[in-house]
Amino acid sequence: MELKFDRIIRLKKIRIEKSELSEEENALATPILTDRSIIGEIYKVFIEALNEMNCPPDVDSVTQRKKFIFIILYLFSPSTLAGGKTACGLREEMSKVLGVHSKSTISDNCADVVFLYQNYADFSRDIEYLYTEIVSRLKVKGLVL
Repeated sequence: MELKFDRIIRLKKIRIEKSELSEEENALATPILTDRSIIGEIYKVFIEALNEMNCPPDVDSVTQRKKFIFIILYLFSPSTLAGGKTACGLREEMSKVLGVHSKSTISDNCADVVFLYQNYADFSRDIEYLYTEIVSRLKVKGLVL
């Protein structure tokens, strides 16, 4: 039989769990990188890595742009990939680097990158490869710890 005041104990447990989840959310949402001035360099490394693949894809295709956008969001605004807002100024910086004149194009491309990552093995495999290449090459250049 449940006591009337067991609700208080349950409420306390829920508040502790919420606090722990909030801390974890904040940790996961913290960007890996914050210096947006290196996005252009990241794009150069991205293109180099694409061109070194066994069967290099068209670097100007929408699919490759979406892969780059996914990686940039993961590095600079990870909460965006989980439905949060994009960090202020990030779309503009991506637009500039990608040569896309409309921020809405970037927003539209952002909309389905997580779906593509979760549902298409080739897309996710390429993301994993490209991300690893980018980070390792940026470390060599001293741009990432």
